[in-house]
Amino acid sequence: MASKSDFSVEEWGLLRDAPHFVVVAVASAGGSGLFGSLKEALAPAGAMIEALKGDNALLRDVCQKDEMKAAVESLKDMTKSTTDYEALKAFFRNGATEKSRAALDLLKKKGAPGDTSAYADFLMNLGNRVANAAKEGSFLGFGGERVSEHERTLLAELAQTLGVQQQA
Repeated sequence: MASKSDFSVEEWGLLRDAPHFVVVAVASAGGSGLFGSLKEALAPAGAMIEALKGDNALLRDVCQKDEMKAAVESLKDMTKSTTDYEALKAFFRNGATEKSRAALDLLKKKGAPGDTSAYADFLMNLGNRVANAAKEGSFLGFGGERVSEHERTLLAELAQTLGVQQQA
């Protein structure tokens, strides 16, 4: 299995940042309100803990605490000059698919067998966990839907990009 040391600084930045693009893109695709947004912010933690305990060295490296902090700082640097919410949503939505595609292409070239599918499954798992974390369009917990139409569309695009099955 590949690990951080198998990639250049730029390549590693791509592999490290792509999961965070997916999380932010899915979280901003729906309208969850304050409490829903908090749930969505915490949703990826379970997937990252599972990856830290898993067999794939690449995913363990991506999910290390220092790497997650570096990814957050990287995303902040990329967006610090943008204050328009719609522009930020579009940036993360486009980035989620573009970075995911580029990361998979990189892993096909430099990763070990199994890394590409493990990474793709990890990204899809993150997106699904965020989308399913909170109801969209509910009022005080009543009504609404678990996954919004915007989230479903984004997840379908992501699944196609990753070449994985979209979960229900």
